[in-house]
Amino acid sequence: MQPDNELPQTLAYFILNKLRWRIITGDLQPGQPLREMEIQSHYGSSRGPVRESLRLLLQNGLVEHQQRRGFRVREYSPEDIRNIYALRRTLEGMVVSDLEGRDLTDLVQVLDGRLQIMEVCFKKKDIDGYFLENSEFHQAIIDFTENKPIAQVLHYVNEISLPVRYRLMGTSFPTRRSLNYHYEIRDHLANGNIGGAKELTEEHIMANLDRATDSERERAREAAG
Repeated sequence: MQPDNELPQTLAYFILNKLRWRIITGDLQPGQPLREMEIQSHYGSSRGPVRESLRLLLQNGLVEHQQRRGFRVREYSPEDIRNIYALRRTLEGMVVSDLEGRDLTDLVQVLDGRLQIMEVCFKKKDIDGYFLENSEFHQAIIDFTENKPIAQVLHYVNEISLPVRYRLMGTSFPTRRSLNYHYEIRDHLANGNIGGAKELTEEHIMANLDRATDSERERAREAAG
């Protein structure tokens, strides 16, 4: 997410980051139309940057486009969510396996830094902060891998999962057990136990699948309601 006190590279990317965060946090709901004129007026932009931002959101999977209906926020069926979680489990497991035999000292130091911030956010019940640092913890592992094709595919899969995961966190702030998963993954990596880190990563991802599908069903009922 683009910090508010930093100048964006371009207006298109500024709008992209603003819309992206509004989609993730549910300010823009699944199925909600994204009308170009409204976005132009809201951000004081011309048509070009707005269209570019929507094109990038489409490319990243957070919005959908249909002829004569235009752009809409991506919608999720329970089957979509199950498929997304299964892909995350498989791909993140493969990423961890790819660390076998490597010096992980630098990675463990990065994870330690993320855990310190996650701990602070957890104690403050800072949902946004914890959510972002949780994502950065896993992204640090992905960034460390040398398997670039898997990392690129996983970037897309993780991106489209973010609204579902944020809604889940908003309905029930993570427990201490959830935070401890990350400490245990870090410990396994620090000790060179790649198999243990892979197993915990996969377990951590799938632990919330049922709650995620139930939460999305409830959201859809509320929206229809």
